[in-house]
Amino acid sequence: MKMYIKIIQTIAKRYPQVIPYLKGKARFVACADSLPEWADYFTKTVEFFQKTLERLIISVYNNQVGGEFIDILANLISGQLKQAVDKAWQDEGGEGATPSYLQELAMEATVKQFVHVDKLYRDIVDARVDETPIDPLLSRVALWANRWTETYNAAVALIVAQRGGNLVWKLGHTEEHCATCNALNGIVAGAVEWQALDIHPQNAPNNKLECGGWRCGCTLTPTKAKRTPRAYELISAAIERI
Repeated sequence: MKMYIKIIQTIAKRYPQVIPYLKGKARFVACADSLPEWADYFTKTVEFFQKTLERLIISVYNNQVGGEFIDILANLISGQLKQAVDKAWQDEGGEGATPSYLQELAMEATVKQFVHVDKLYRDIVDARVDETPIDPLLSRVALWANRWTETYNAAVALIVAQRGGNLVWKLGHTEEHCATCNALNGIVAGAVEWQALDIHPQNAPNNKLECGGWRCGCTLTPTKAKRTPRAYELISAAIERI
């Protein structure tokens, strides 16, 4: 994936005139890495992302925006996820430019959304043609916006792992929690251990959590607390209950 992204980025930078002729994932990568001048306007809040995407969906549904929706959304997602890793770096006391491993995380997270962007566009067009309600399409916006949170969390975990630090699982503010999240609550383990077990709060769809991550408000938070005895075993046991 990383090599593929770098090749497309190199081509797009050297020969920007070819971008309109690229198709599929290649077009998405090229556009995400070739932000226009107004792209900084996209690096605002999650609420901004939600409102902007709602307007885009409505515009396509009303036939005011066409296939350029894919390029616009590519830029929107790229700006948001880049801002997420930048903020994680700053919040964790990073100095200077955001390191390359976090920039790669943002780009990979952006590219993973391509299939969903294309499908969203087709679903909007189908709804317009079939004259079905727009509400189900707008209901997806919150899930898209949550990609910022997921990317931020992943960036924090990577930063802590690089520093050899620990993370503690903390329950979210939802009224009810699934059995997996309850079992993980309070466990302190090395960031590299959480990564090795591929355990991430939220991050829907998530087959490691009973709740699937869809309404999960839990977090893996940096901590100076000592590692929980038998942490790896306890985490493994929690996810094996599903």
